Amino acid sequence: MKKRLCFLFVFLLCSLPVFGLTSEITIFDNQTGSGNTYWSNPNEDQEVEPGASTTPGWDLEGMFYDNGKLSIVGEWNFTSTINGIGSGDIFISTRGGVSYGKGTTDNSENTTIANSFGYNYVFDVDWTLGTYTLWQIDETTLVTGAWYFGDGNPVSYAGGDNDIRVGTGEFSISTEGDFGYEGGTHYTVSGFDLTAIDGFDHSFIAHFTQECGNDVIMGQVPETATLFLLGMGLLGISIIGRKLPLETKK
Repeated sequence: MKKRLCFLFVFLLCSLPVFGLTSEITIFDNQTGSGNTYWSNPNEDQEVEPGASTTPGWDLEGMFYDNGKLSIVGEWNFTSTINGIGSGDIFISTRGGVSYGKGTTDNSENTTIANSFGYNYVFDVDWTLGTYTLWQIDETTLVTGAWYFGDGNPVSYAGGDNDIRVGTGEFSISTEGDFGYEGGTHYTVSGFDLTAIDGFDHSFIAHFTQECGNDVIMGQVPETATLFLLGMGLLGISIIGRKLPLETKK
């Protein structure tokens, strides 16, 4: 019985993003390699893209999900610029897998390319006004690619003839909260509401980076049904495992 209760606790803990409680959903890219250890950490804390600036102010560290709202945390000050470089937009996929590192190879300018990455929604963010427009997009939508680093990542929304305006909203930025990340001041942008998406089931993949692609941060909430089936399957195995020794003794 204790094992079953233990399992249920772990299952519920893993399901926090689905049931609406705040949880980190960051996808760790597991980058390893020689050179500057700042970018080669396997997680996102004190890690940027290979060859990119290791200045702490560029670091993106975590994505969080709370009751339909997406938040991003980093030493990067999302609403300001460094050397004229600002924040990109937030791309969302509610359809599963996305293509990472595919697209432009032009490192000389912010090239406009077709959305071949698999994202079907984007928060088109006005970082100065603190507002956003949520668009439904497709593979013909135009996006900008990274200037220098994180080659081939979508950065900003550029528009498309088939795009559908889903809704608008506001976000907030704060320096409060201790997430356990290393470094100096940490900024949190929050309030990006995904519940306006028709049929939204709390499962998605999110992507954000700066205009130059210096650091890429991604997050994922698995499908609700997948978590439930996995949990029930593991629970069933634990029950069978308890019964087998008793049946053997008969």
